[in-house]
Amino acid sequence: MALYQCLLLGTPSAEQTAAFVTTFDECLAWFGLQRGSDYTVDCGLTDSFSDTTATVAVFFGAEAAEYPEAGRLTKLGVPVVPVVSAAARVSAELPTELLSINAMFHDATDTQLRRVVAAALQCLGLLPTQRRVFVSYRREESADVALQLFEALSARHFDVFLDTHSVSAAADFQAALWHRLCDSDVLVMLDTPGYFKSRWTTVEWGRAISKHISILQLVWPGHTPERESHLATSMKLTEEDFQGTRLTPEILADVALELERVRSISVALRHSNMVGTLRTAIKDLGGSVEGVGPKRSVVLRLPSGKPLVAYPVVGVPTSLDIHDCIDLSDSRAAAVVYDHLGISREWCKHLDWLANRVGAVKWLRSREVDWQLGKVCINRPTPCLAPT
Repeated sequence: MALYQCLLLGTPSAEQTAAFVTTFDECLAWFGLQRGSDYTVDCGLTDSFSDTTATVAVFFGAEAAEYPEAGRLTKLGVPVVPVVSAAARVSAELPTELLSINAMFHDATDTQLRRVVAAALQCLGLLPTQRRVFVSYRREESADVALQLFEALSARHFDVFLDTHSVSAAADFQAALWHRLCDSDVLVMLDTPGYFKSRWTTVEWGRAISKHISILQLVWPGHTPERESHLATSMKLTEEDFQGTRLTPEILADVALELERVRSISVALRHSNMVGTLRTAIKDLGGSVEGVGPKRSVVLRLPSGKPLVAYPVVGVPTSLDIHDCIDLSDSRAAAVVYDHLGISREWCKHLDWLANRVGAVKWLRSREVDWQLGKVCINRPTPCLAPT
């Protein structure tokens, strides 16, 4: 049985259907999932639809669009992503059953429907609901563009970290900065000629590499990048992309769409890296990986033969991750897997507090998972507190 189902409802055009399926397949491939065996994409409800499989529906609105699937999907609690042509057309293009749901508006520049696919993946638990971005820049060279990106991406529902706007007064500036970088999906690097002449931007770049965070590199006109990374996606800017010291609206839209793509890749790569580490560690101990489950969970078989449901968390874990981990495990042993590097000491104390009160979940640091899994095999506790 497939892990995920995606339903295309309403009146999608042939072009919209083709674009959605192509982009959806591309994104699921980054998670190592294949259509047919791991997930399905269908237009409407088919005979193969399963009431027990994680499902998302995307409803493409139009004049007098009908929603005959409403009763069954509402009863099952299936999330629906409504898509309409414009804000003023919501009441005309959506059936009554969907008017209470926040709709997405068609973006003519998003020909591959990346925003719509990203919303569907969030509903399935494959992408985080918080769309966090970290802007790394040299103030003397690109402060105007950094602020412009903060405003433009925030308006597009990204949670953007900008050093001048995102750290509270009296907070430990560097600790807050590193903690937020840990929880970001993508680092947007404003690659100006002096970027690597700053100690702090150099460290931000290096820590993003260490955390396997993908980088969207905006290269300034006439500048040749000093360093390259396999985690970086480069967009070379030209003089025509600027209006004075700020970017044009057209290039801002291009950056936002590319960020949707890079974000999906980044989350998938970080998850795959943790799963690969888990796979190696459990095999070395004499166990095995039995398969994958909903919301990117992984089922391990311990050397004793008992199962362990591992729930890799990309970014900083929260109590919601514990809830999901317990929910996915049923009566089996469960563990939250996360990368502790860079997480603030205060948050690690909070995680320790949670661990002491929710004994049903074990904590595994991905960078130390081999010896921590060894402790799990002999039922010793695994505290989460660690120096940053």
